[in-house]
Order: sequence, then C-alpha cells, then structure tokens
Amino acid sequence: MGDNMKFCYVAGPLSCGGTYSTNNAIDYLYSVRELTTVSVRLLREGYTPFCPAVDFLYFMVGGREERIKEAEIKRYSKEWLEKCDCVVLCRGWKRSPGTLAEIKRADELGIPVFNSLRAFLDRDNGDSN
Repeated sequence: MGDNMKFCYVAGPLSCGGTYSTNNAIDYLYSVRELTTVSVRLLREGYTPFCPAVDFLYFMVGGREERIKEAEIKRYSKEWLEKCDCVVLCRGWKRSPGTLAEIKRADELGIPVFNSLRAFLDRDNGDSN
C-alpha cells in the first residue's frame, strides 16, 4: 500500500438512471451497492475511503424544517474530496454529471484519479490508470 494515497474518495453514479436498470430507485440502490463495495474493499486493503453513497442516511433524520438540503450534501462531499489523496472511480462514472464534476475538481487540485479499483490497487506494480 502506498502511504501517499491513504485517503480515497470513491466516486461513481448515484442519481443517473439507466446504469443498472430502468427503475431510478433500483438503479440508485445498485449504485450505492457498487460504491459501498469498492469502499469496503479499500478499507480491507488498509485505506481510508470516503463513500458519498452512504450520505443518504443524512436525509433520514430531522423533521421537515431540519431536513438537510442538496446544496449542503454537495458541499460536504466536495470538502471531503478536497481532503482526499486520490479519487477511485466506480463502474458507470462516465454517465454521471456529478462524478465528472468531481473529476474536474480533483484535476484542478492535482489529486490523482484512478479509472477503477483495479487501476488504483495495481498502481504500485507499475500499471497505469
């Protein structure tokens, strides 16, 4: 494990339908599963992943007046991205406007972006992303 890339931002589609099914709710759940699976793998490999797919839990607390806003959750994710050492992309990322924006921000900050979990894990073997 390369110590210079300990904190990993896991990015991929969440709200763009059509990646796994034609039903937006089912598609979202499959996307959450994909990002969470990659995050767990990174965790088991000794990295510290940030998984924006689990932030849906923040929408489940509070009353009507206390509900978290979309702008708040986007700010939260963006700030985590800016603190991470790298970005690891999940399947379907090319169809996600949110992920494309995250890649752009990472590029602006000089944060390496890996096209897949495999590309990230293989980087120490001289493989490129």
